[in-house]
Amino acid sequence: MGIYRHLSVAELQATRTRLMASLQDRLTAPSSAAHNGRSVQYQQNVAEIRKEIAAVSEELDRRSGGGSRGPIYIV
Repeated sequence: MGIYRHLSVAELQATRTRLMASLQDRLTAPSSAAHNGRSVQYQQNVAEIRKEIAAVSEELDRRSGGGSRGPIYIV
């Protein structure tokens, strides 16, 4: 059961598009700013966005009949 199960396919596609744009912005945007002799630098952390994109893509694959990925248990 995914956290995006309650969304429609159109909403999932819009969410994935928004997350991909956010990821691209974060990867290409400047990671520092300066004003009046002060500067700040921040780290580009994209792991959370990539996890969200993977979760949305997995839900879309599940709805389109794609195989679900999970652990293989050998008994």
